[in-house]
Amino acid sequence: MKLWKVILFCFFFISIAGAMTAQGANELKLGIIPFKTPRVVRALYLPLASYLGDALGVNVRVLTAGSYEEYMENVYAQHYDIIALGSSFYFNAHDKAGYQAIARGYPPFHAGIIVLKSSGVRSLEQLKGKSLAAVTKTGRGGYKLQKRALLKKGIDPEQDMIVTFKGDNDSVIFSVLGGEYLAGAIRLDTLKRPLFAKIKETLRVVYRSPRIQQFPFAVRADIDPALSVKIVKALTSLTMERPETAGILKNFHIKGFEEANTDDLERLRKKRQKDAIK
Repeated sequence: MKLWKVILFCFFFISIAGAMTAQGANELKLGIIPFKTPRVVRALYLPLASYLGDALGVNVRVLTAGSYEEYMENVYAQHYDIIALGSSFYFNAHDKAGYQAIARGYPPFHAGIIVLKSSGVRSLEQLKGKSLAAVTKTGRGGYKLQKRALLKKGIDPEQDMIVTFKGDNDSVIFSVLGGEYLAGAIRLDTLKRPLFAKIKETLRVVYRSPRIQQFPFAVRADIDPALSVKIVKALTSLTMERPETAGILKNFHIKGFEEANTDDLERLRKKRQKDAIK
């Protein structure tokens, strides 16, 4: 190959590489845990991504995965710059991939078990031998706390009940409403959605958990500290007082975001470990 062609090829390669680097520097990947279908997750988080993009001066792309397992594999490979996921999943993200907590929504929420009022069930003891729909086996608000409450009543849901995991809170609620399952393990704040406004009065809550902190947001360990500060500032600037941001918060059934850090989440972890010993 002639020298001028080699020089031209190298110049072209360097230009393309530079363009790709510049593009990467102007884009942040927001990875959301797949608590709903990928299409619904993206639609729910696109307004927040757009707001963050305007505040940060970069494109923020919403990404998720087809399953919890696939999502966590992506997290461990650090495919996402920012992640939003349940606190139990966050501990794994922090321990295995170094992600650092930066913020979380407020106020906290409750997990619970619901039944139809017409079922006549009023206590957990009545659920022995019955069917239970839950979100995921690893989800704290969608199964773990409910399982613990049942165990305290002498009921092992995996031995004494028929348990099926539906993948998201909406599916659990509809399966109870339709009579497919007697009881459902869900995040109770899901019932505040307009979708369930007319039917939630037909349901009875037979278990309500202690308060649970909202999803933490975390960033990659190697992210620019100055950029991390900007992300926190953008999240905490979302308020119910401003119409342009109130809609975003209503989508998540929260009143705002507050700053959180690794120490806050470590205190939460120690508290949970202590509670589990009791």
